[in-house]
Amino acid sequence: MQIAAVILAAGAATRFGSPKQLARIGDRTMLEMVADIARQAGLQPVIAVVPPGMAVPPTVVPQINDVPSDGLSRSLRLGLAAVPPEVGAAVILLGDQPTLASATIRMILDAAGDDLPLVAASAAGRIGPPVLVRRDAFALAHEATGDVGLRSILARHPELVTIVEVREHAPDIDTREDLASLGAPCPGCLALFPPQPDGATHAYLGSSAGCWAVFGELLAREFGDGAYGAVHRHTVDAYAAQHPGVNGRRQRQSVALHLVGLCHWIEYGLTSAQLTPLTRALAKDTREWPWLSAPSAYRLTVLDVLRATAPDEHGAIVRAWAESVWEAWSSHHELVRGWAADALSDRR
Repeated sequence: MQIAAVILAAGAATRFGSPKQLARIGDRTMLEMVADIARQAGLQPVIAVVPPGMAVPPTVVPQINDVPSDGLSRSLRLGLAAVPPEVGAAVILLGDQPTLASATIRMILDAAGDDLPLVAASAAGRIGPPVLVRRDAFALAHEATGDVGLRSILARHPELVTIVEVREHAPDIDTREDLASLGAPCPGCLALFPPQPDGATHAYLGSSAGCWAVFGELLAREFGDGAYGAVHRHTVDAYAAQHPGVNGRRQRQSVALHLVGLCHWIEYGLTSAQLTPLTRALAKDTREWPWLSAPSAYRLTVLDVLRATAPDEHGAIVRAWAESVWEAWSSHHELVRGWAADALSDRR
């Protein structure tokens, strides 16, 4: 079933002082970030309900709310009305939640069966977005009034709702102080992490201090439990390829070696034990590795891997993460596959 995203982004942003949907975090606006999250989760098309005169990203379908003062309820109805007839459901997102994890949306999608028409996230007993609405429940939006949106509908019809428990809801960005608290996106994976002004980073991998700290948590888990550590080699390949850094000798070699490692695992099925000698040989290669332009977005990041609660789940997410990173570098696959084939040939 095709599922659309409906981003509600027509609010007046009175506490923010200007259209917060267009406020920038790094080189992207909040609206662009939410749209990217929706696409990373596989939602298509991505529809944004915006006030008159507001531009939307090129890949987003605009739906104008000509009376934004009527609140979320009007935006909700307009957004659902814009969903193409061949699309079976929509996930409702808020345009001021740029830290929403795409993994949370995927949890909502995984819970969308044929029995109940609504699926909502719940944290600490509070229901909130993202919320999936099947087409046969679109008419429920007419029950919404004012600036409440779906919340009152979910409370009124609990028998129609499948609840998905999440650790926490993504915070709304209502003020400039809220925005400042987010810090800047990681220059590698583009995910948002709590600011760490004095935090350490890697010598040449291009990550923020917050991202590097989270990766440290992941490594501690893998080093502390052999069942988690079984995929450690692939964890390193995925993270390093996702954080290429700037154009320099070590960075070029790092990108090449770790992409070859991903290729050998994903396309050749090599084990960690088989990969290690290949990587060591490539590391001694004196060739001048070229600089490869990095992808502009990734579907999964280290944050998604941390949500695993058991070794099998951890291994599965690392595999999905590695596949998403390899996929993101698709414009360079032909070149990397040649390196991978040469490395195998040299070992024979």
